[in-house]
Amino acid sequence: MKTTTDGFEVKMNKGMILLIISTMLSFGVQAKVSSNKGKGFNFATFNIRNYGSSDKNTSNKTDKRSLKRILLKTGADMIGVQEVVDERDFKRFVSRSLPGYQVRLTRCGGLGNQKLGFIYKTSELSLLNFSEDQIMNEKRECNKGLRPAAIAQFKNKRNGIRITAINVHLKAGGTQSNADKRYWQYGQLSKLIKKQRKAGARYLVVVGDFNTTDYVFRNNNYKRFVNFVDRNDLIDFSESLECTSFWYGGVEDGYFTPSLLDHILVSEALWDQYNVQEVEVGTHCKRVRCDESSEAALGNSFKNVSDHCPVSASLR
Repeated sequence: MKTTTDGFEVKMNKGMILLIISTMLSFGVQAKVSSNKGKGFNFATFNIRNYGSSDKNTSNKTDKRSLKRILLKTGADMIGVQEVVDERDFKRFVSRSLPGYQVRLTRCGGLGNQKLGFIYKTSELSLLNFSEDQIMNEKRECNKGLRPAAIAQFKNKRNGIRITAINVHLKAGGTQSNADKRYWQYGQLSKLIKKQRKAGARYLVVVGDFNTTDYVFRNNNYKRFVNFVDRNDLIDFSESLECTSFWYGGVEDGYFTPSLLDHILVSEALWDQYNVQEVEVGTHCKRVRCDESSEAALGNSFKNVSDHCPVSASLR
């Protein structure tokens, strides 16, 4: 009888404790969700593959109807874009095809004249400042060498948070010398991030085509990138993805190989402002589930828009 009574008392005590904890958590979660309701931030990165290039070697011309659908489907308040060769035409495209959005692009684009910048939704974000920095270009000349970084300060109209966004397009190529150049660029980008933080930037977003050609191999070049992310107290949304682009794979066999080149990085401070953090890759990467595929399977988005896929992240 005593044992039964003791056992009953223990069960009652546990039940009461669980009820109290459950009630506390319930109130806590409700309060937190309520405070962030409607105050999320959606953002993306997309390399549009030589948009507007007149190069005779560029056989792929951008399908603007498809590009419009792709950009709108991200649902992003801000999209970092890379490889805009014809900036005038791109600005016309945004004005005509994306009502409610504005765009800012760098003046310089390196040797390939590939500008980069941001498309942003004016109902959600106010652009406070935009600039470009040649810190990752050894030549330090507008149309020579590598591409600049695009830097923008936005204010989230829903919650007042000021976000500093950096958009990059690092050295392309799969050789070790190209990887070493990117490693040097990581150091330069770290200096830029430090400079922004010293100026008061707490909520940071770094997006772009990092050309991490060795990411899927988990080798030393992969470790270099991961160390760069860690040293700068950033969180990589893309680490949970399987691919963000496709390439011919080095062998002309009719199949294209997945690769992970594009990243969305955020500061821990920004990450911690929200309850939910999500990421998704779109277009052909999603359609074929990052499996080695033929051009026909990859479809129009691959053939007529970009070999890259948009990466979209959400904080809410």
